[in-house]
Amino acid sequence: MRRFRLGLLALLVPLVAACAATLPPPDLHVLSSLPREAATGPGSPAAARGPAVGVEQANIPEYLDRPEIVTRSGANTIQVSQGDRWGQRLQGDVTRVVADNLRGLLPSDNVFVLPLRRREQLTYTVTLDVTSFERDASGDAVLNAYWSVLDAQTEAERAGARARYVEPVEGEGIEATVAAMNRALNALSRDIAAGIRRASARK
Repeated sequence: MRRFRLGLLALLVPLVAACAATLPPPDLHVLSSLPREAATGPGSPAAARGPAVGVEQANIPEYLDRPEIVTRSGANTIQVSQGDRWGQRLQGDVTRVVADNLRGLLPSDNVFVLPLRRREQLTYTVTLDVTSFERDASGDAVLNAYWSVLDAQTEAERAGARARYVEPVEGEGIEATVAAMNRALNALSRDIAAGIRRASARK
């Protein structure tokens, strides 16, 4: 019996390896920041050294912060894509895009992703807690998040909101889903930029 099992295993290992070798590599997807002209608008001044803003790493639920792209098929059910993956951790991708969007929306070249690699006197710190960020069962990309603009010295909140962004997925496949998620993240970035401008105007 043992010889039979060993023989069967010897036959299965090459078969499994052959099947794995024929699987195509997964498609990798990333979120993208707003084009600089779209962020600042035609005729807007070039980026300047405005208030220094540090963007903390976004808090992302564990079920989302994984290589595979997650979609929701029901209120309590998620699906994991096997053929499509994120090109980097979703936490890092969201943080990168928000920071880059703020550089164009403020506009300012004085926006940094925390932790800083050098000493920098910050004016504001941006925090972002994402509670959901995926295509839901109705076919919309939904982003639920709480964002805050904090005084970097006192940690007092100068602006913030609990927000929900819904973008219809226009097309089929994961690429259309990622594009809709990207639009939702851009809308969030605009709201954060507006919060920073309000805080600066009150100073």
